[in-house]
Amino acid sequence: MDDGAARRTSQFCRILGNPLAYRIVRLLDGGRRRRPMELARLLGASATSVVNQLKHLKIAGVVHFRSGGVRHAGRKVEYWLADRHLGRCVGDLERRLRELR
Repeated sequence: MDDGAARRTSQFCRILGNPLAYRIVRLLDGGRRRRPMELARLLGASATSVVNQLKHLKIAGVVHFRSGGVRHAGRKVEYWLADRHLGRCVGDLERRLRELR
């Protein structure tokens, strides 16, 4: 593994070390597109916390987003996983870790 790949993988693992970011990725699994306010409601978290984690996920290249025009409190912005396999990998990891117990 080259240094760049090691850095990207390490960054991804650090981000997923945050339980909220991890739960966001799980909710975006399966090609689902969700808005920040919807994620906040589903997670029982503040919109500010969700948007902050989405920012980190976006910087790491884990999620993409699209703005549907004029935004009002984030209602027009949708986020989805940059690669549909990421959610599957995270789910597989979760299952493997459960088996280790």
